[in-house]
Amino acid sequence: MTDAHAIYRHRPTQPEIDEVLAQRLVAALGTLNHDGSVHLAYVIFLFADGRFYIETSSVTRKARNAAARQHATLLIQGVGSEGRNLMVSAEGSARILRGDNAQETNRRVRAKYIRPEALDALDRAWGPVDDVSIEITPTRWRSWTGTLLHAAAVEQLDTTYEEAWLG
Repeated sequence: MTDAHAIYRHRPTQPEIDEVLAQRLVAALGTLNHDGSVHLAYVIFLFADGRFYIETSSVTRKARNAAARQHATLLIQGVGSEGRNLMVSAEGSARILRGDNAQETNRRVRAKYIRPEALDALDRAWGPVDDVSIEITPTRWRSWTGTLLHAAAVEQLDTTYEEAWLG
């Protein structure tokens, strides 16, 4: 298939999106600097009750930008159970959680990524530093799957797709 419109408009299903959001992946978080440029940072995240939660420190640029301009975008790349590579982007309003609410939220974020037996120790280590959470309420979603683009490449290759890439 060489129809660029079809390839770049091919979307994952909602169950595939939900599956990727539940995985232990990193996301690229974009916030707006005071001059209108975008600040990007890789973050761990939790998606719960229709919102994203990011653990961080109040001194970070991402936290300061989210507090000042109340806007953020996340981009997550993952693989669904069908082996389809997909990307999910969520853009929306951002607010800063503080105090006990932030500490409880940050523990929930960590619990998604950290082994249970190590969670208390990392809470003690990171808790005093990561004193806020960024909560993002998505207002715009975008998603894309590379399934058709991958298929078009495989059709033309005389080797496996994986062997075509430089290692």
